[in-house]
Amino acid sequence: MINTVYKDFTQVNKLQTDIMIFVGYWVREIKKPVPQKEIIIKMKAQGIKDFTTVWALNALMKKGFIRRAYTEKGNTTEYVQLRSV
Repeated sequence: MINTVYKDFTQVNKLQTDIMIFVGYWVREIKKPVPQKEIIIKMKAQGIKDFTTVWALNALMKKGFIRRAYTEKGNTTEYVQLRSV
């Protein structure tokens, strides 16, 4: 019998929550996937460094809250929200 490994999706820190709130706002208002650049700009305005924001985005992807979006441009990274916090 295979053992099922469950992930705890409730472990979201303050930075990740702020990112999710911004992504949720962007999806509701703009109705497009949010570019990574816009997330970095928003978090930088709050005093968060670029690499910390990228780390938080990767953590949210691993936890299943966001995923990368398919774009026709190909040279941009955009995210869509799978679940909200």
